[in-house]
Amino acid sequence: MDEPSELRQKTIAIAKKHKASWIELGQYLYTIHKDKHYKSWGYLSFQTYCKKELSIKETTAAKLMKSYHFLEKEEPRMVSPTFLEKEESAKIPDYEAVNVLRLAKQNQKINTGDFSDLREAVLNAAKEPQEIRAQIKQILEDRDEREPDEIQRSKRNASIKRLVTMLSSMKKQMESEKLLPAYLIKQMADLAGKLEDQLEE
Repeated sequence: MDEPSELRQKTIAIAKKHKASWIELGQYLYTIHKDKHYKSWGYLSFQTYCKKELSIKETTAAKLMKSYHFLEKEEPRMVSPTFLEKEESAKIPDYEAVNVLRLAKQNQKINTGDFSDLREAVLNAAKEPQEIRAQIKQILEDRDEREPDEIQRSKRNASIKRLVTMLSSMKKQMESEKLLPAYLIKQMADLAGKLEDQLEE
């Protein structure tokens, strides 16, 4: 058995390799997908290749590729071999957290300052995905400056509109295919009208 100090160093090295491996895997998957190498290996689709050869779900592969590509564009230093060799494992971000950050950048409700804070939390502090999701949730809640009554009214109106649309669609179908008596179809139209009257400005 290794000495405790040697064991400690080996464990650190393995942990670092494990955390860094997603970046390397994402890079390989990105190249394989982009250049369609899987076809020359006998697979009709990238999804089948991932499932059969790597035992990776397509959703996981997509997150790995998109997270890698995001880092390559936004923080190229983090995909370089020298970074992965020198950086502490604690500083290598989780691919799920990078994916959440990628999606946050596309969210128009998140301004530049908030995104900068999220970027710091993911790429420099290497926070866990659930922490980043909670941070985003808080940002979005703080952004919504409407009063609770206004939010409730907005939700209520949206629900009523969906119901009216569904009723109108079903009424047309029932009427054209003669699936219900005329008096019931009329009641559906009346109900849609009454619901529309409940919409609040």
